[in-house]
Amino acid sequence: MRKTSWRVAQALAGLVIVVVLIRSFVANWHTVEDQPVQWQIHWEYIGASLVITWAMYGVLIWGWRAVLAGWREQMRIVDAARVWTISSLGKYIPGKIWSIAGMAMMSQRYGVSGSAATGSAIVMQLISLATGAMLALALSGTDLLDRLAGGWGSIGAMALAAVAILSAVALTSPSLTRRVGFLLRRPDTVRPVDPSALAGALFANLVAWAGYGVAFQLLALGTMRDVQVSWTVATGAFAASYIVGYLAILLPGGLLVRETMLITLLTASGVELHTATALAVVSRIALTINDIGAAAPFLLSRSKPRVLINAS
Repeated sequence: MRKTSWRVAQALAGLVIVVVLIRSFVANWHTVEDQPVQWQIHWEYIGASLVITWAMYGVLIWGWRAVLAGWREQMRIVDAARVWTISSLGKYIPGKIWSIAGMAMMSQRYGVSGSAATGSAIVMQLISLATGAMLALALSGTDLLDRLAGGWGSIGAMALAAVAILSAVALTSPSLTRRVGFLLRRPDTVRPVDPSALAGALFANLVAWAGYGVAFQLLALGTMRDVQVSWTVATGAFAASYIVGYLAILLPGGLLVRETMLITLLTASGVELHTATALAVVSRIALTINDIGAAAPFLLSRSKPRVLINAS
């Protein structure tokens, strides 16, 4: 009975996500068609953008497994990829808890404790926010961010980076995590993060943001004529817009908020408004295709969970 309920819940969640993705794709495609842009399709650049994005997913999965390993929890790489890619689709459901909740529930089927799965997902999100905010500051510049947010942009980015990184570092303290566990009345479920695992997560996220910038550059080259976006602009704008979209808790995938931020940053960097708008919409479509494409092989295949024996 419990197994059947789990499958029904998965099917319903999957249906909601598919409906949201289809509606988003159709709306974005109509917007693309309406843009007065000289399209010039180069499939080799688009394909390279797709492959690099998927490779960055792999880097983040490695970082997640490193955090799990710090807690002496193990999961096969193929199973970790399945859990990561499928649970990531939860970001298209309003509210930001679904990805983490889905990761925790799926991970338990592969022998990973729910607390470790949830904790590692939270650590990765904190590091992602911290590194993304730092790159946005370094690459977009404090002056630009301040102009966009009435003088508070750089302060907000620095505060977000500081809070996120300090929160992640604080989780390495055994005494602090013990106190958190007692506050939650579950003292054995909150464990300190291994510092080397935290360093691995930091490295993985920095590499991923850099790779996303390259993928965004290639996407521009593969879809539009005479559009030059430097890696600095591409990475800074992508990171800033992604984080702002993530912080828009009630919007699925940060829809519209992310695009507005991306358009603003691109135009401030010299890209024409209609071109920036088209590129932001194309980026949204590419992200949707990337997420679906990464999860599709696992959604279409069925595998029996294999539990690894964790080190004691």
